[in-house]
Amino acid sequence: MICPPIPTPFDRQGNLDAEAFRDLAQMLEPHVDGILFYGSNGEGVHLTRAEREKGLAVQNPRKPPLVGLMEETLAQGLEALEQAQIVRPRAVLVTPPRYYAASLGNGGLEAYFSGLADAGKQVWLYHVPQNTKAEMPLNVVANLSRHPNISGLKDSSGELARLAFYQSQSLDLEYFTGHAPTFLGALALGASGGILAASNLAPLAFRKLEEAWRSGNMVTANLLQTRLEPLGRVLGQGGFVLLKQAMRYLGLPAGYPRPPYPAESPLWPVFKGILEDLKAEGWLVTGD
Repeated sequence: MICPPIPTPFDRQGNLDAEAFRDLAQMLEPHVDGILFYGSNGEGVHLTRAEREKGLAVQNPRKPPLVGLMEETLAQGLEALEQAQIVRPRAVLVTPPRYYAASLGNGGLEAYFSGLADAGKQVWLYHVPQNTKAEMPLNVVANLSRHPNISGLKDSSGELARLAFYQSQSLDLEYFTGHAPTFLGALALGASGGILAASNLAPLAFRKLEEAWRSGNMVTANLLQTRLEPLGRVLGQGGFVLLKQAMRYLGLPAGYPRPPYPAESPLWPVFKGILEDLKAEGWLVTGD
């Protein structure tokens, strides 16, 4: 499964562009297996509740999407969970509370995720410590995997040892990587696919890599992972600012980051060259 966490478009003044959001989703969806709204690259933490609802209300996905939840309390999480049902998601992808993480403890983490899952919707855990600065201890993941409504996990840490743990413990979870530079390693450790920022740009290449791996064509899989490594590595350094700049350059309606975040990344001169090479090879989605 290849699923991009699509950007949420804002205009230069920082206003939500719901029509561009709908158009972007419709342009990308044919190339992938589903879309993640309001993931880390979707700036979900930058939206008001009303804006989140407006952005989902214009969508009409043909493939079951995911919706990101990045709340701090169970009450907020349950409200966002209900709102996510506008697009009938496959699951909600949930980060741990982070602001008071030192006071939460493992019991609090388990209570938060279990409380959301008790509402009867499918919940996926989301470990992205580079953004949340919050940990997801392995024993917490193992305990939560026993909940009947906690069925998936996205791990963006790039720590393959964590994926090896999930596999060795035979956890009752479908897990995905959010780390493009180690995508092939994640597949080898049992990942069901990638929820990758880079797949907003080169979904065809990541799909080809996954197909090569699953068919046992390791030569092609290794060549593609090597070819795509710079794309994933530099994009990971530049984050959503660089992603939006790249998508605008390719003619895709990704909009601008919401102020005070800059419109352009200092990594653009390097990344532009990477894009041009991949575009010449026919791997990129463009608005042409």
